[in-house]
Amino acid sequence: MKCRPMKILLSASSALPFLALTPPLFAAETVLVADDPAATVTALVPTAGNGGNALSVADWTNVAAPPNAANWNVGTTGIGYEANPTSGTSYAALLGLDLQDVMEDINATAYIRIPCTIDQSTLNSAQGLFLEMKYDDGFIAYLNGVQVAAANAPLQPGPSSAASANNSDSSALQFERFDLSAFLPLLNPGSNMLALHGLNGGASSSDFLILPRLLTSDIVPPVWPDLQLGNPVITTANSPVDLINAGDGSDRLFIVERGGRIRIWDGGALRTFLDIRSSVNTNDSGGDERGLLGLAFSPDYATKGHFYVNYISNNASRRGDTVISRFSVNPANPDDALEASEEVLLVIDQPQSNHNGGQIHFGPDGYLYIGMGDGGGAGDAHGSIGNGQATNTFLGKMLRIDVEGAPDPRSNYAIPPDNPFLLDPQIPNEIWAFGLRNPWRWSFDRKTGDIYIADVGQYDWEEVNFVPASSTGGENFQWRRLEGFNTFNSGTALTKGTSTDPVFEYDHNAGSSITGGYVYRGRSFPRMEGIYFLGDYNSGRIWGLQRDPAGNWINRQFLDTSLRISAFGEDEEGNLYVASLFTGDIYRFGDTRGANYLQVTSASFTPQGRARISFGTETGKRYQLQWSTDLRNWANLGAPRLASGFELELTGTLPPLNLPEEAYFRTLELAN
Repeated sequence: MKCRPMKILLSASSALPFLALTPPLFAAETVLVADDPAATVTALVPTAGNGGNALSVADWTNVAAPPNAANWNVGTTGIGYEANPTSGTSYAALLGLDLQDVMEDINATAYIRIPCTIDQSTLNSAQGLFLEMKYDDGFIAYLNGVQVAAANAPLQPGPSSAASANNSDSSALQFERFDLSAFLPLLNPGSNMLALHGLNGGASSSDFLILPRLLTSDIVPPVWPDLQLGNPVITTANSPVDLINAGDGSDRLFIVERGGRIRIWDGGALRTFLDIRSSVNTNDSGGDERGLLGLAFSPDYATKGHFYVNYISNNASRRGDTVISRFSVNPANPDDALEASEEVLLVIDQPQSNHNGGQIHFGPDGYLYIGMGDGGGAGDAHGSIGNGQATNTFLGKMLRIDVEGAPDPRSNYAIPPDNPFLLDPQIPNEIWAFGLRNPWRWSFDRKTGDIYIADVGQYDWEEVNFVPASSTGGENFQWRRLEGFNTFNSGTALTKGTSTDPVFEYDHNAGSSITGGYVYRGRSFPRMEGIYFLGDYNSGRIWGLQRDPAGNWINRQFLDTSLRISAFGEDEEGNLYVASLFTGDIYRFGDTRGANYLQVTSASFTPQGRARISFGTETGKRYQLQWSTDLRNWANLGAPRLASGFELELTGTLPPLNLPEEAYFRTLELAN
């Protein structure tokens, strides 16, 4: 028997590479279901009397008319009702089919049918499919009878189901995008049916809204991982607030503990690198955020052996102030920093105990960047315009200084010659950007040099700011005038710099204290490539943020955890970590797909017809080995197997009678 080279044929969900396009490519989108002009829609609030309670999902989610079609209400999108039409978040202007008379105090469920068409040419060019929804409070979406998306849906929905959680009125007025690209094969040329099981918070709710848009795109959308945390890799850290690598080839991860220690982890027990607990001010009362807050290794740490820390001082002469210091490592022991080597470079007065910022990083330019909060308290009530916009303070700013070159006269550091405000006599030369409230964790993208800044909000909104590597500084992120995209204090003037909006915000229904992370640049999980990961300290949720090929920022919530997310970290290999403050647990990010997904790693065949094939898999998926003699007709070989890791071996033996002279083999990833 001849064994020809085996082909791995990808079925269904193979990963597609993210396209890095400059300048951004603008996608051609085709709207299948529109909100303006509103699409035609029929809706039914199911009861026993109108036949709705007896309908199966298949009865009303396909193109064919349901058996009780005469009982359905006819109108246009959006669908719902509003009992308080004059409220600030009223849905009244959005309603094309008002269900108040047949739904309020009767049922929390509405069945909705929206027919749509697509021509063959558009279908042939479609690479992406998206559902955009304004909804209060939940929904289940079906395309031609197949469930394709859901939000706040119960596990076993029925004709009287309510939403499993609430979607705030303010969130309901914003379109949320759901990527349905994996379901493109469900679309047929000609007639199609988008069906929605609308879910209200309860029958007695004062309002309800379902407003969809369905569209295709001719550009392949970015892929997303199936993010996994697993078990913690570290369980003995004490209030971790920063996770940093030295970039010296040692593969060590340095864990910054708020109490004043830096500890080393390289796969074994933690060991202490630096202990300055006697110098660090920590106070756990009343929202105090003091402590050892940041660590940065010099770009040539392997040669120079010195590093920098940011902490709140316990020294009597500068108690409660931010201190930026340089330390040296013991030349005889790379795991031992010399506490006595401290050189204080900068001291910044802190008027209150919170909003200290704390993150420090060296940029690709070799300069040290320092993120500073606004000095604390609520609403940045410092002076007439707050510290975020004040020109006479480092608070509420991003600073940029040269600590590796020769210092300026009568200074412990130098001012980079291209800092953006050098020619403005009103502004300290160290300032690189304005308008921050409390940048709790920010980072450089190690590949591009772009900066991502997570800025903690006040009462309503958390935000992420983005600074491209091409920036020469001078951004103003607009606190305290704005919180996210929203006005916080209309009387606050933006004093200096270029007004810069965030690229992502979320309201306090999703979380109330953002913790910034890193862009994944490791090699183990290709689907995570280029995604910026962030979380929320209070809610434990973890999101991803990236640009689509058209240049639009898109996000996805990955996990809803019980972690008190205090920090993210990046090791030398680009692996990402997340830390939980109170438990001290630290987790490493993973995906259900590894780097060898659907790639053959080994294969062997015997003259007796036995095949053995190992290949990369997705954890939790089932795979079937098949064989053929003509590449057209395929037969199963052996039983399907479930992948419990990133690699699987499938074996099978061809029928002993009439062994073919040659054979082809493939593995199929089976739909769950």
